[in-house]
Order: sequence, then structure tokens, then C-alpha cells
Amino acid sequence: MNRNRLRATLASAILLLTAGCTTSTSNPPDSAGTPAYRPPEQVRNATVVWSAESDVNLFDSHSTLVRAAAEALEVAVLAGPEKSYPGFDQAVTDPTTRDIYFRSGSRATAYGTLYKHIFDIIPTNGGFTALTCTLFKEFAYESEHGYKIPQSGRRGNALSITFSNIASSHTEIPRATTTSTPASTTPSPRTSGPAEWEAPEDNLFEGWTIEPGSADDYRSERCAPWIATLEPNAPAETETVTTDSPPQALPAYPGWPKLH
Repeated sequence: MNRNRLRATLASAILLLTAGCTTSTSNPPDSAGTPAYRPPEQVRNATVVWSAESDVNLFDSHSTLVRAAAEALEVAVLAGPEKSYPGFDQAVTDPTTRDIYFRSGSRATAYGTLYKHIFDIIPTNGGFTALTCTLFKEFAYESEHGYKIPQSGRRGNALSITFSNIASSHTEIPRATTTSTPASTTPSPRTSGPAEWEAPEDNLFEGWTIEPGSADDYRSERCAPWIATLEPNAPAETETVTTDSPPQALPAYPGWPKLH
């Protein structure tokens, strides 16, 4: 199966499940007077909880970019790329990728908590590729027949995201490092804080192009060990159930700071 068909399979799995700030004159958000970004209503009742492998720092610059891009992709699928995170629509430039992920007609509202995990970050010539996993556990899409809750199979949903630095297309960029301690593989759930979708208020993608999807995606086994830590009784394959009420969202982790 070629690269485009695999990316289309992954995107179709997502699409099948989915059937205003003002500027203060006394304290403007920035010199241009641009309002801070707010997530669209399609995701405001949902959250994302992140974790990472022990050798991946969830808070360094590369992981921060990965978190933003993966979340922005979810928003783009649900609400359209023009309503996703600042700069994301412009950063995804490949026409085939845009057609797969940004096609119209499958907008929906999400509820509950989506679990995401950074498996690895691999430096490339001019950027890096992140390998991520997603678990649908207490997460639902609203439909005319109720709330559709996809139950992840034991393999979860694998997705790679490739980042290319526009200004350094021929320079190898090393793995980002910080002095902080990497996050544990499975963080303890937060019991306080807003149970609503959090997002970066500014453009984190400036200077990068982003390409979701690669040939080893969707059916990869790499997510299975992580899935087992959160959902040891996960079914062999993905299942979807429909309920009359949506799942409750947990507070986002690590979330995004409020700057404006």
C-alpha cells in the first residue's frame, strides 16, 4: 500500500467518526492588535492529555511543536483548517495532505478527553519527525444518533508528523534539549483546572512546514505498550459505541499558558 493510500486510510478513520475576542484599547494583546486565538466551539467541550516516553522531554521546543501540531490537526478535521491553531493552515502546504485531512462535509463536535503520546522525535535533514500515538478512551463525537465513542484497539492510532524548517532545509537540526526533567510515561491525571480545550494563543508554526502521515502509520504496533498502560482490556480492533450522553472531560495536560 502506497504512502497516499495509507494516509487516506488514517484520515478516513477520523472522518468516518465525525459525521470572538475583542482588542482592549488599554492593554492590547500585541502591537498589531490581533485578538488571541480561541478554540472553536467544536472542541471546547473536549481536552487533550499528553504523555511521552521516558527519553522524550514533553516540554522542550520540539515536543511543544509536536503537541501543537497534533492538536491543531484534530481541530482542523473537526472545524476546518481556517479555525485551527494560528499558522497551522499555512504550515500544511502539500495539496494531497490538505485534501485528505481538510476535506469538508465531516464537521462535528467533540466531547471528553483524548489521550496522546509522543513515542519518539527523530532529527532529519532540515527538521525532525515525531512519532505519536492516540488513545480514544473517554472521547466522543456528536452525531444525529447520539454520541459516538470510538474504543481504540490494542494498537491505538499511530501517526507521524514531519516538520521541515523553511530557513534550514539543508541543515540537520539536533534534538531539542532543556534542563528540565522529562515527563513520566503516564502522568497522573489533573483533578483541578479547566476541563475545556486549551490552545496556544499565538502562532507556533512560523518558519515550519508540517506534513502529517507516513507509510508506517495507522496500523503500527509501536503504540501497543503505551495503550496497555491506560487500557489493559482494550479490544483487539477499534470499536465504536453510541451513547445518549457525552463523556466528561478531564483537565488538559500540560495545557497551554494564557498570555493575553
